[in-house]
Amino acid sequence: MGNKETEQHSRSEVIRDTIVLQLKLIIDGMRDLMLMPVVFFAAIAGLILHREQPGRYMYRVLSYGKISEKWIGLFEEASKDTMKPVDLKDNCLDEILKKTQNTIESKYIDEEKKQKLMDKLNNTLDEINTKLNPVATLAKDESE
Repeated sequence: MGNKETEQHSRSEVIRDTIVLQLKLIIDGMRDLMLMPVVFFAAIAGLILHREQPGRYMYRVLSYGKISEKWIGLFEEASKDTMKPVDLKDNCLDEILKKTQNTIESKYIDEEKKQKLMDKLNNTLDEINTKLNPVATLAKDESE
């Protein structure tokens, strides 16, 4: 292949890549639709069933999602781009969401009330965990 700046792509290649991308987008969208409830219920199950590792199921699902993302290879053909890359200045959605959360919390959330609410939530989840899993709770209490 030639220099990236002068490399040309045939119409048939662009048509093929467009069709393949559409199929990948459909598969990716279906995967995302399936992941939404699965991640939600995995998180709830982990919060209720596992006091020590509440994220164990959710993060396992996310690791499978990451593998499937690589397998789908949605943006693999982006390497054929011959134009100057777009500079996003290292911003990503997670950073924007974190800044938004911090801003909202600093203006509208009382830290003491937030901590009390989190303590109540943790106690409630611990009670549910104890009722659903009394043997594991007994073993944990005996080891302490």
